[in-house]
Amino acid sequence: MLYNGTYGRYTITLPLKLIDFFTLKIGRWLISSFTNFFSALQFTLVVLFRGLRYTSRSPKNNIVHQVTLTQIIFSGIDAFFPTLFLLSLLVGLAITSPLILFLQSFATDQEVITMLTHFIGLQLSSIITSIILIARSGSAIAVDLGNMSIRQEIKGLLLLGIDPYVYFAYPRFIGLAISHIALTVYFAVLSMLFGVFFAALESPTNFKYFSVLLESFDSIELALFILKNACCGIAIAAYACFFGLNVKASVTEVPQATQQAIIKSLMLVFFINALFVLIP
Repeated sequence: MLYNGTYGRYTITLPLKLIDFFTLKIGRWLISSFTNFFSALQFTLVVLFRGLRYTSRSPKNNIVHQVTLTQIIFSGIDAFFPTLFLLSLLVGLAITSPLILFLQSFATDQEVITMLTHFIGLQLSSIITSIILIARSGSAIAVDLGNMSIRQEIKGLLLLGIDPYVYFAYPRFIGLAISHIALTVYFAVLSMLFGVFFAALESPTNFKYFSVLLESFDSIELALFILKNACCGIAIAAYACFFGLNVKASVTEVPQATQQAIIKSLMLVFFINALFVLIP
């Protein structure tokens, strides 16, 4: 608010400028986010279409299978120990066990198990696994493809008649989808088992939860659980490949593309989890 000495009146200019500034920034961010989302969605559909068509025509192609297997080993196996194992141990100690002890004061045993499986097993495990894969695999894919784009390796493959979508993007889509499903299952099971174990150390009667833990899931929940984690894995790979392959000529574009891939995939993963929560 500025003071006008001539007429002795206050004119509201500074707050309006701040409102215009933040409105403009938010508007630009929303437009950029939606543009990137739909561009990445189109990119994802094209990659899946070309990849499925190629694998159906050449089912014994060892190169695509080898790249897919390498991605599964890097994202699904190497990330399990010690990263995911230690995180599941810590979540079991810091979240699952106190949650069991707290719910016991007013809920039945079946209600405790239901809350445990829905919150830890179906929701929290998926989000933490996504964060691990984004930080570990998504950033690595964006950097790798970005450096290949700078060195003109992508153009070289195109001149040789090799589709980079099939040989680079599609195997990473499949590898991260499988890795995300496997790691989330590992994390959900271990974090619940560790939580029950630590809760049983305080009260031995809590060992009873081991026998009813696996019986609390139904087939529909498991199907949606697998579908959600496959979508999260594909989303992480899609943004990483999309921004990595869009690097043009400057080395400074690689960290920018990596940052964009991390932020956009993290937001999309939370959106996917929220969307599946709304499914009855």
